[in-house]
Amino acid sequence: MNNILNQIGIENYIFLSVLLFCIGVFGVLYRRNAIIVFMSIEIMLNAVNLLFVAFSTYHQTPKDKYLYSSRWR
Repeated sequence: MNNILNQIGIENYIFLSVLLFCIGVFGVLYRRNAIIVFMSIEIMLNAVNLLFVAFSTYHQTPKDKYLYSSRWR
């Protein structure tokens, strides 16, 4: 299966995610405006979300694998 990670590489996604997370941390620590703080928190959450999607695509895990593995039998 030829996916986008073969062309770009997971290292670039990790770098982008870390960069976005650091921008969000900077915004939370150095800004006093509540709207800017909430936007910075949203940037941090989007960075983590991007990392989850990149690793899921890299390992080619199904969408609901962990949801169904934790059910009672």
